[in-house]
Amino acid sequence: MWIPYDKFKNIKYLDKGGFGTIYEAIWSDKNMKVVLKCLNNLNDSENFNEFLDEWKNHYKCIGSKIIVHFYGFTKDPKTSKYTVVMDYADK
Repeated sequence: MWIPYDKFKNIKYLDKGGFGTIYEAIWSDKNMKVVLKCLNNLNDSENFNEFLDEWKNHYKCIGSKIIVHFYGFTKDPKTSKYTVVMDYADK
């Protein structure tokens, strides 16, 4: 599912890792806290297609108690980087 980037507010930096940068945000349509994972190296088509295949498989696991819920994708208009929208797992 595609989620427009302007649906997120109060975006705050959390951490940076090997695969990208993690932010927390409020998804205004649902009034809920989510994680935005801004991933490195997705701007070339080969990496992006592999990435989409991985998340299609993740999407099939929705409903499992051990999988962090995945909501969809967005794209930061300032950096043009694709971003994954997921549950904020604070428990």
